[in-house]
Amino acid sequence: MRGELVSLWSLQNIGDVRQVGLIIGIELVRNWRNRQPFDLRERAGLRVCEAMARRGVLTRPIGNVVVLMPPYCTTPAQAQRMVETLREAVIEVFEASQ
Repeated sequence: MRGELVSLWSLQNIGDVRQVGLIIGIELVRNWRNRQPFDLRERAGLRVCEAMARRGVLTRPIGNVVVLMPPYCTTPAQAQRMVETLREAVIEVFEASQ
């Protein structure tokens, strides 16, 4: 999973990727250079999670942090799909506003 998460760093709206075991928090920010946060009223995390759900991956936000908590039986292919889906969702949600 850790190897898959590296691909997220190229996105402008990823401020941090934190991981302990299989619990992962991906912080969404307005711009990674200055780590300016989104206002909670913008519901950035929720919008990304909704875009992921439309692609068949269910997760939840905690404010502007998208939480991934895959089960231990997750295959490498499934982990790759989760991260790819997150990447696609971030691009979908924020690319239009940039």
